[in-house]
Amino acid sequence: MKTQRKILAIAISIILYLSFADIIIPFDPIASPDKQNLSNLPPFSKAYELTFETGEKIFVLNYRIYDGFIYYDQKFSSGKIEIKKLKKIKTLLFIFGTDNLGRDVLSRTIYGGKFSLIIGILSSLFAFLMGTFVGTISGYFGGIIDKILMRATDVFLAFPKLFLILVIVAFIPNQTIFSLILILSLLNWMSIARFVRAEFLRLKEMEFILALESIGLPGLRIAMKHILPNAIAPALINIPLMVGDIILTESILSFLGFGIQPPTPTWGNMISEAEKSLISTWWLPILPGILISGTVLIMNWISDITFESRT
Repeated sequence: MKTQRKILAIAISIILYLSFADIIIPFDPIASPDKQNLSNLPPFSKAYELTFETGEKIFVLNYRIYDGFIYYDQKFSSGKIEIKKLKKIKTLLFIFGTDNLGRDVLSRTIYGGKFSLIIGILSSLFAFLMGTFVGTISGYFGGIIDKILMRATDVFLAFPKLFLILVIVAFIPNQTIFSLILILSLLNWMSIARFVRAEFLRLKEMEFILALESIGLPGLRIAMKHILPNAIAPALINIPLMVGDIILTESILSFLGFGIQPPTPTWGNMISEAEKSLISTWWLPILPGILISGTVLIMNWISDITFESRT
């Protein structure tokens, strides 16, 4: 029961995060209001938004008020304006700094994590459904159908997964979230299929199944109502592992330039962009890197405690 509450709490947290990620971000994750003056600011930097009576806005790094004027400093210039022309001053805090285009790293990380998690979760669920379908058909019918499906599964398993993904995505010029989910789903169902098939073959020989057959229940009804629920229950443990693996794969693809393309952020392409100027902007890959590692560890932990609770 305690394990179920922990997993439920994590699931609710993920759902809330996916639902409210667009709302809780402090700044626009796609575009900066001032690329020149807000670019490459280190963590905990402050900037100020000066709004004038005319509605015009400028962004400054520092200002002071003296003798009826407001004197301001920008990244490459400075100036002064009469204080009476000023409507308001808004303080901007960039907790994790900004990137080379002046975009807030924290906002991009929160917003990009939504896409990384959506890709990982949906790809895992689709792969699980595909693997369950293939494993069920193979385990139920057996014979030549089983041999054909398992040999096809072996063919997919024979190729290095990352290499096969790179080959496929290379032929898709405009990569989208949906196409990436489809590709990752199609290349991650094999282990689930083999697992479900093995469970089907094991359960078919158990006494309660033989008893159901002896009383004349149809084979399809036995398979769908009694064998399949028991076969997929252990396979569910693999879903969190698959989510973590797919998030890592998506990060690698984005790092190599084959994943979701900027300006839409994901944790992977944020690290890829940071790699271009790693020495001067060391803070850019830290937060997405920590979140990738943390998410994978959490998914592995969920799988471990779920397995322990079943044994």
